[in-house]
Amino acid sequence: MRTVAALAFLFLAAAACKKDDDGDERENMSGSVNFDFPTYAVAGQRVETYASGVRVPADPEYMWVSHDMEIGPTDTVYSQSIAFNLPEEAGEYSISVFAMSPEYYSLTKTADVHVISVEDKDISGTGRADEVFEDPRDGESYDVVSYGSLQWFTQNLRYSGTGADTLGRAYDNSDGLDMVFGRLYTWNEATGGVSGSGLGGGPQGACPDGWSVPTVEDWEDLAYAVSGVEADFYSVWDSLGNLMSAPIAFSGNTMWPYSPDNVHANTTRWNGLPAGNARDSYGYYENIAEYGMWWAASELENGMVPYRFIYYDAPTFDVYYTDRDSYAVSVRCVRVIE
Repeated sequence: MRTVAALAFLFLAAAACKKDDDGDERENMSGSVNFDFPTYAVAGQRVETYASGVRVPADPEYMWVSHDMEIGPTDTVYSQSIAFNLPEEAGEYSISVFAMSPEYYSLTKTADVHVISVEDKDISGTGRADEVFEDPRDGESYDVVSYGSLQWFTQNLRYSGTGADTLGRAYDNSDGLDMVFGRLYTWNEATGGVSGSGLGGGPQGACPDGWSVPTVEDWEDLAYAVSGVEADFYSVWDSLGNLMSAPIAFSGNTMWPYSPDNVHANTTRWNGLPAGNARDSYGYYENIAEYGMWWAASELENGMVPYRFIYYDAPTFDVYYTDRDSYAVSVRCVRVIE
């Protein structure tokens, strides 16, 4: 053991001598270089971001590099911040930033963005509707399918409120992305802070007039309608995640990661998409392309609120609980069939 330790010491000493001989006396930077960049975004979208996180040295130089996007007059931009338009062609692109200083080893971070087209011809994998409803508040149209006693939106709500009363956010604050995935809402935003119960007894909340955020009973009615089996809301719904999630693809590129346990059959035409979620009051976005999550309007006795979710690697349609005002997921709207 002593011999091994001695050899290791000699090796490290030799490496240190070589470093001195080469004249490389640079130090490691303190901290880590970071920047915010969308995971998914629409073609042509304007993005603005800046690098931060390096503590020592206090004033490093930043260099941005992309070999597949036009970020400036060349593929290299020297600046702490950067702003440019994403490509008009759908695909996956990357950008890197380097923090540099003559007396320090550089730090780097790379981010990838999936640029998608929101044109109907470029989107595939979703089921067709029974009818289309136009929201009179903003003119947005939603596919509608009848299940059991209710009609359901088969697209996530994307209503953003009026004037200064903004409701919800697009994932990563990516303008236009909500046209495909809908907006994410906290429970309070979705329901107006009002709990509901009974079939069709949910609050209107962010939904159009005559529609409501689904209650526990609404969800149970949906499960029975598509499976023929009564299902308690607070249980795991076997196989329904597979039957109710859609194999959405953009320009032929599928969004859900492959899993033999969930092929996203979408035989119900409910069109569940992996729209992800936000947490920490929209301070952090996560789980896009892996999870789809939707609110229930029925608050629990302990003040927690439930949502149902589909995970790409499981065939189930599960349930979980969170708080009312810092976690944000998708919304579907329902109304009783007359």
